[in-house]
Amino acid sequence: MGPDKKREYTAPFMKYITDAVEENRDVRIITYSVSTTNENRLKKVLALYLRKRGCEVLLGPIYTCVKELLINAVKANYKHIYFEGAAPQSPAPDLLGHDKVIRLFKLEMSREDAKTLARLARSRDMKAEIVFHHEGDTLSISITNPIAMTPDELQKVRKKLADARKCDDISDYFLMNADDPENEGAGIGLVLISMILKSLGVDQSRLDIRSLEDRTMASLTIPLNRATLEHYAQSTAHAAG
Repeated sequence: MGPDKKREYTAPFMKYITDAVEENRDVRIITYSVSTTNENRLKKVLALYLRKRGCEVLLGPIYTCVKELLINAVKANYKHIYFEGAAPQSPAPDLLGHDKVIRLFKLEMSREDAKTLARLARSRDMKAEIVFHHEGDTLSISITNPIAMTPDELQKVRKKLADARKCDDISDYFLMNADDPENEGAGIGLVLISMILKSLGVDQSRLDIRSLEDRTMASLTIPLNRATLEHYAQSTAHAAG
């Protein structure tokens, strides 16, 4: 796609989201991957909401939270496809064992083969859906994907968040879980989100992750007010000092 066509594609989108934000309508984004284009789109939508409330300085931390939740949703879709054997290169789980297939899946995600999973997700309409809802001084963002978590996966998520609440920074979390074989990249984004919420002075209950019958939904609710701005300014000043 040449630069002129890209501009033609972007302009209607920007007008749509600008009007929606000004008119307090929800904005919905559907994606099948975490591409640079989708990241930029997500950031533009978020920036409009923050600018409306005079909270532009919060773009970095809030965007990081939303991106981490989106990554989790997209990876869950890819993992489902991989375990079904839709990817031609994926061996059957019953031949290698669950743990080995998980390791193979993570290897695929770090290689060019992730693009194959993205194409398969699109062909099966296994999307991640992001919805922005603004009411008063509160911005609510939900990220949904059509795969329910297993009870074991949900328990691990809850444990990570519970442990994160006890820590002042992410290094404390790693020290607390140094002997945990599950202490690796997957899910650490949730710990990062927990740390960011602390820096904003936002209660951890504002992050809600639940497994429903046919989907998983992660919801993040952020007050866009003076208290959040002041708490973030104090946190960043303390970190710089």
